[in-house]
Amino acid sequence: MNKHTIVITGGHVGLGLAATRQLLTTTSANIVWATRSPEAARQTAQGLAATDRLTILPLDLAKLSSVHTFANTLIGRLQTDMLPPLSTIICNAGIQFAQGIHRTAEGIEQTFGVNHLAHFLLVSLLRPHLNPKGRIVVVSSGTHFDAPRIWQSSVFGIPAPQYLGALRLANGDVPATMAPDSVQANQFRYATSKLCNLLFSYELNRQLRAEGLAITVAAFDPGLMPGTGLARANPAAMQWVWNHVLPVLRLFDGVNSPETSGKNLAWLATDPAAASVTGTYYEEQRAVPSSALSRQTQLWADLWAGSDQLIAQHSLPNQATQ
Repeated sequence: MNKHTIVITGGHVGLGLAATRQLLTTTSANIVWATRSPEAARQTAQGLAATDRLTILPLDLAKLSSVHTFANTLIGRLQTDMLPPLSTIICNAGIQFAQGIHRTAEGIEQTFGVNHLAHFLLVSLLRPHLNPKGRIVVVSSGTHFDAPRIWQSSVFGIPAPQYLGALRLANGDVPATMAPDSVQANQFRYATSKLCNLLFSYELNRQLRAEGLAITVAAFDPGLMPGTGLARANPAAMQWVWNHVLPVLRLFDGVNSPETSGKNLAWLATDPAAASVTGTYYEEQRAVPSSALSRQTQLWADLWAGSDQLIAQHSLPNQATQ
């Protein structure tokens, strides 16, 4: 596929930007940045090579209506040959909060809404237009493991995720031992949203295999990446520590710079060595087992059904998923 299109959410910052630099250098792909900050993205793009292969389209993952609008715009450009065929969807953008309860335009808890539900809808809308041998890559996280499994969970005190059901997670529910607006509750929401990324990836892969399709699905753990925009919704003091103190942890295994993880993400999205592997969880460029909880097939089906219900509940009649 010499001429093809790669869509990446959150492509102009952090991991997405690092992956874009790699993709523009090592492939002939057209890159579409799906971003809630088009003006900031345009400024960032000025420093890149091959900007003629970069398209910036608005997408606010905290608004399901925006997902529909973005998908319609992109599909229109694909169908009129303004963009070459769609080969890859990279679900990269994510959000994490420190305190409080935050909601999308539809009233859905925002960590779940942005990190999972909006990407679920985006893939549902774009999948019929994806190359028959295309790829879908979902950025997850090692925080989806139980706390003792990942050292950074122990260091930062991130509680183990629990799958409470799509409707409860959309409501912002947390275990009874946590204050709903606390730091711990928001850490739980983030870790659980990353678990949902895996449940979604595995069920999507199951459905594609059942349909006899060759589209592949991979989930990707970029490792801990201090200095990225993930902490942008946190208080200023916590953002400063994230950006200026925690990057020293890159001396340890599992802690990476955006550049290192960006190269790994670009490899997973385009390298022939990863083309035939599907339904797999990657740490860097290694396929590894994900958590036992993430491999429970009944949870895959439950999240999918609940996500479909939420989309139907919050979509206009002319915005049904395909």
